[in-house]
Amino acid sequence: MNLKRLLLVNKKSVAVIIAGALLMGVAVMADQSRAVSLTSVSATLSNPRLSFRGALTSGNTTGSSIVIINTTANSYPSTSSAQLVEGDVLRIGSAGGLGSYTMASTSSLSTFSITTGLSAGHADVGDDVISSQSAAQTVRFTTANAIANGRFRILVPALVNDAASSDGIPDGGFFDLGASAPTVTCPSNANATYDFFSVAQGNNGDATASAQTINGLDYHVFECAYSGTGAVGTPFDGTTNGAITVTSLINPAPVTNHTTGVADKHNIIVQHLNSSLVVQDTTTVGIGVIEAVKVTASVPAQITFKIIGVAKATTACGVSTNVMTTAATVPFGDVPLDVFTNAAQTLTVSTNAVNGYSVTTIANDQLGRNGGACAGDPTATGNTSCIPDSRGDNTTMSHTAFDKWDANATKGFAYSLFDSDNSINNGSAEAFNYNIGSGSCTGASYCAKQFADTEGSQVAQQIFGSNTVADNENLFVCYRVIPATVTAAGNYENFITYTATATF
Repeated sequence: MNLKRLLLVNKKSVAVIIAGALLMGVAVMADQSRAVSLTSVSATLSNPRLSFRGALTSGNTTGSSIVIINTTANSYPSTSSAQLVEGDVLRIGSAGGLGSYTMASTSSLSTFSITTGLSAGHADVGDDVISSQSAAQTVRFTTANAIANGRFRILVPALVNDAASSDGIPDGGFFDLGASAPTVTCPSNANATYDFFSVAQGNNGDATASAQTINGLDYHVFECAYSGTGAVGTPFDGTTNGAITVTSLINPAPVTNHTTGVADKHNIIVQHLNSSLVVQDTTTVGIGVIEAVKVTASVPAQITFKIIGVAKATTACGVSTNVMTTAATVPFGDVPLDVFTNAAQTLTVSTNAVNGYSVTTIANDQLGRNGGACAGDPTATGNTSCIPDSRGDNTTMSHTAFDKWDANATKGFAYSLFDSDNSINNGSAEAFNYNIGSGSCTGASYCAKQFADTEGSQVAQQIFGSNTVADNENLFVCYRVIPATVTAAGNYENFITYTATATF
């Protein structure tokens, strides 16, 4: 064995290697048909994704956030942007001058977007495109023999070139040790038969990159040495006793002729050595690393606005409604001259607009007999063919100003608002509410406004809104009517339009 360098660290940090597991939590267990002695051997990765190592092709420009890579098969380990995931940290550029970027999205197998534009010197043909994937890696096994004062050695496939195998840049088909030695944890002592070395007991202290050649193949070497008698059948499984773990070993980039969706297989060797560093037991475990499964969905900019009818005898705006409404009608029916008739509808909004939404309202006119026009705003007192907009108890009500409306001697038609479940909790919420208790509505039981109307060339008024996203934000719109004694018998109507506008 051509042991070039040995990696030994203290009790909590003795070197070790690991393997990659298949994506989606599929454990990769030892190939028991190949095992010589050690049993129950497995190697897993907390992040089993392939690293990315590709290169730029022509068409890239400084300042562009669109990156085009070389997709020629086997020209580079990575030739498909499908391997990248939003949020991946990328390094792009030439050796010694790699810039850091963040992956945004992919648009094809040859192109992807980054969150910032390419810097000068990072847009040349052949420049590296790198995204390293590393993880906590764990090796578990059970001993077959009692070996005194021995050590466990784990070998992970490495490039022949020692410098390139430990430079922190992903290697096609091999694990890279990283620019600095991985953090490794050996098992804790097991039943006094395995006492893993600490630096204070004379073990060599500094971890260094290492490689060993076996049958023409190079491996990173990690060892956990111990004193004690050892024992047969001791499980280092992470439960009964600790397993061997390592963090920051860089996962391989794809092998030559890699097929997307098919795991690249790598063999890791687990050995048990005696005090003379002679291998006594050995097992080879096959592992696989594979692309992440990218699940994509497009969420369009959207807003949902609903008008919902309210049942009779529902408490809305502090009063009980007299009629049942639907989404499209407020059927007051026969209205008396001496008491208010009340009705309500519920408006509800949902949107993913980050800047929220606004709901406005406007009527075509005041309530006209048989839908006829009602001149003026409101119409003159004594008009027999219109139910005019209410002037309010203080005669200050308009489409822009609210006023108290408790007296049934004040005739007309108007509306009020109430966020009954406090669902609107951002920005402007409702423009006013029935019990606002301020200004002209001080001491009022019912505060109301006129509807703006197009016949009077008025502008639609906002009645509620929000300054951020909304999930079923609800509002009662309450309608109140009481006709004057001069109002002629007949059918009266108008049309009210609500508009919900989102700001994306």
